[in-house]
Amino acid sequence: WIEDKKGDPLYRYGRQGNANDYTAQSEDLGDDAMLASSYGIENLKRIMTNLRDWTYVTGSDYTELGEMYGEVRSQYNRYMGHVRRYVGGVKEDYKTPDQDGMVYTHAPKAKQKEAVKFLNEQLFNTPMWMLDNEILGRLQDYGAVEDMRGLQVSTLNDLLGWGKLGRVIENSALNGSDAYSMLELTADIRAGLWSELRGGNAIDTYRRNLQRAHIEKLGQLLTEDEPASRFGNSVDASQSDIRAIARAELKSLQSSIRAAIPRTSDRMSKIHLEDALERVNSILDPK
Repeated sequence: WIEDKKGDPLYRYGRQGNANDYTAQSEDLGDDAMLASSYGIENLKRIMTNLRDWTYVTGSDYTELGEMYGEVRSQYNRYMGHVRRYVGGVKEDYKTPDQDGMVYTHAPKAKQKEAVKFLNEQLFNTPMWMLDNEILGRLQDYGAVEDMRGLQVSTLNDLLGWGKLGRVIENSALNGSDAYSMLELTADIRAGLWSELRGGNAIDTYRRNLQRAHIEKLGQLLTEDEPASRFGNSVDASQSDIRAIARAELKSLQSSIRAAIPRTSDRMSKIHLEDALERVNSILDPK
């Protein structure tokens, strides 16, 4: 029976203890998190449109509205978690020696690239549909900007986390051009996070916060070491490609920001870019 069912995904067992396996995640039963999450987000948008009506109770307060809005945010963040695990992801498929194939295989290059594209479009391009002032104005006096910053930056930091980058580098070492390299990953992230630079477009509050976080994270990769952990393999940052690529990314940003400042007319955006350039300069050439 086991031999008959091998290869059938309906019968595959995936333990949820492996945080690197993009095919075994909680509340994720499909085989394409990007497609499933796209459908899920469309449903969340419909919920947001009707949230006030669906939680309305005559004579009550906004407790129910607040709880349901929190659930929308939590579900959205869960979708982001499902997608980002593809990047640097490794499928674990238990086998016995008499079965063909590997136990561990890296996520396909195309799917990793698709995951970053999804995150650029659905998260780093700020999901304004979640920032409905008709709802927020009934729930809190302050905190929406910081909440969104936390939502976006947590995923950014995960994408550029030590362990994930270590797996990306190892995938390239083992599989060459078939792998999604760290150079491609960091370039795709930079293109998404700093898209305003090409046209000198205004940069809003949410994106300014995210761009500062990007600079800060690259600075950490360049100057710090991975915190000690009892779990998994660690990366020796000083002897890996991480430092070199982080430096190259900062230099690319330095050049792009410097070129964008003269063609940026929005005052706050120009101030932000001047500050961002100073931050990059300070990391690359600390006094």
